[in-house]
Amino acid sequence: MGFPWAVVRIANAVTNAALLAGIPRPPYNRDNALIVETSGRRSGKRRRIPVGYLDDGGRIIVVVEDGSRAHWVRNALADGGRLRIFLRGAWRSVRLQVLDVDPETYLKRMNRVHAGFVRHEASTPGVIELLSD
Repeated sequence: MGFPWAVVRIANAVTNAALLAGIPRPPYNRDNALIVETSGRRSGKRRRIPVGYLDDGGRIIVVVEDGSRAHWVRNALADGGRLRIFLRGAWRSVRLQVLDVDPETYLKRMNRVHAGFVRHEASTPGVIELLSD
């Protein structure tokens, strides 16, 4: 299961560039995707990854394929839950909160293509809320 590492890395770089420029890259656009920026917990290097999200009445909800085992989540948790996101054309600082809820509740309301990808790639999906810092 999963795509080759190099393919994912290239796809993420292209998606990041599109989101930063405000160019839709189906199925993602500024209304359903953001860029997460963390510092590597060992290397200290800046890491950026595009993720789909759901605006749940002003709450920013992300269903993560690997839940709290995902590297970006582990990086944020190692930094006290702090990270930066690029959302709707601006960088902002946020805090990550792991929610103990059924991911399917949110996947049903997300972009259909993105939700399908998450369902296919997920090992232990988890739900994250990004809170204003």
